[in-house]
Amino acid sequence: MNLFSTRRAGIFLLLAAGITLLSGWLPLIPSLRSLINFEAFAALSDERLANLFGRTIWLATCASVLTALCGWPLAILVYRTKLWSGNWCALLLPLPLLLPPLLIAQAWHGLLGIDGPWAAVFCLGLACAPFPALLAARALCHQSHSAHNAALMFGGPKLAFTQMLRVSLPATALGTALAFLFIVSDFAVPDYFAAVGDKFSVYAAEVFNGWRSEQIAVGAKASAPLVLLAGIVLYCCLWIRDRYRGLEHSKNCTPLPVDLGKGQFALTVLAWCLLGLILLMPIGRIIFETGMGGPNASGDWLSRASDSFHNGIERGRNDLIRSLRTGLCAAGIALLIAPIWADLICKLRVGRLSRRLEVLIALPLLTPAVGTGLGAILIWNTPATVEFYDSWMLPPLIMAGRFMPIAVFILVERMQRNPRSQNQAALMVGASYLHRLYRYQLGPHRSAWILSAGLVAVFSIRELDLAVLIPAANPSAAVRYYNALHFARDGFVAAFGLMIALVLFLPVALHALWKSLTQSQP
Repeated sequence: MNLFSTRRAGIFLLLAAGITLLSGWLPLIPSLRSLINFEAFAALSDERLANLFGRTIWLATCASVLTALCGWPLAILVYRTKLWSGNWCALLLPLPLLLPPLLIAQAWHGLLGIDGPWAAVFCLGLACAPFPALLAARALCHQSHSAHNAALMFGGPKLAFTQMLRVSLPATALGTALAFLFIVSDFAVPDYFAAVGDKFSVYAAEVFNGWRSEQIAVGAKASAPLVLLAGIVLYCCLWIRDRYRGLEHSKNCTPLPVDLGKGQFALTVLAWCLLGLILLMPIGRIIFETGMGGPNASGDWLSRASDSFHNGIERGRNDLIRSLRTGLCAAGIALLIAPIWADLICKLRVGRLSRRLEVLIALPLLTPAVGTGLGAILIWNTPATVEFYDSWMLPPLIMAGRFMPIAVFILVERMQRNPRSQNQAALMVGASYLHRLYRYQLGPHRSAWILSAGLVAVFSIRELDLAVLIPAANPSAAVRYYNALHFARDGFVAAFGLMIALVLFLPVALHALWKSLTQSQP
């Protein structure tokens, strides 16, 4: 197969590779060098580091299992059964991904007073539950209509639900793997629970300690074992996805929701209980904390909450604006570059080569954020590039490189549905590479294209571990929230956290509005 149908296509691919190298891969050089020469793995012979690495795998595995236990049944209940207020459940389900995990940790600590490793497992598992839920929902929407009807006719709801589980299993596995990638490299949530309760540590803290002790190169190299672990997990789940791709047949017609009969009330309660755990209870606690005061506090709850939001706007407005600028610039880079990588993956046959390319593109996401931050310091904080290192332009570039794989994976899933004949026909009539890519390939999936860039913006704005390390990214909403939470649990922390959550929700809200407008057009 000729991957480069024109010379211009090859030029644009080289351009995409160059920008990806600058934004995503350069900061990984110290970690990858340690991965190649096995230096970091020799350090794991130390008993303390080995125990720390084992505890991190245990924490991430337990939390990932919790994401599947919450997200998988929620996807089936919300998207494939007749629930009361099911549309509201579908609207609210993605929102936990838009909340900073530290905010969810703060809420559950306030609700239950929990701390320690199990608290980190609980909060990270709930925060990442939408990953398997949304991917499983996508698979269920493409389940074969005829196979579902046959199962329902001959085996009743029990067989139909069994088939739903079988169809959505590969997507759930991939979603659980994505959750594992975020959890295994998270530093902020375990650090928070270790600060408010019993002391414990995770492997990402060992990487972060390289910055605290001013041994930046040592910290960057230490992240190599986490990179290898995350890469193996991702490749295995991509293999499962490709192996069972044939289970999804329908492309246009979603099977009708299953009528639950007498069980409708009980399963509706179950769905709302799960949604309450991952979203409603944490948000409710944070709203309560905006007006919470001590026994000597003046005024009522409403007046204190109003003061908290006023303080949040006054003290955090500029940081929020800078975070928005970073997120929008990162989204703009992903908007242009991600489709080029997605197009290349779609042109490859499903197999080892395409999976290896996906893992290679995902390397910035596989690397712990603290490792990427330390690598960025080593690469960019040099006499030749110090001006760029200190400028506002570095954070968007690094954030775009880190989170662009999310946009690529979304676009690959959508663009693979396009018939190959469509691209061949455009090539025969002389359409340019950019015309074929952005009009014919992305044209039917314009809303997904915008959503993918919006998610890059969301994750860039809420990113904390990376922003703490890079000086140019310190004046951000995430860092201000982190500092306020660690030094004073007052109404400002809760109000400012809610403001961040509202800003992060805007891309998804705009995507939903765009989708409703396009669907309403004749």
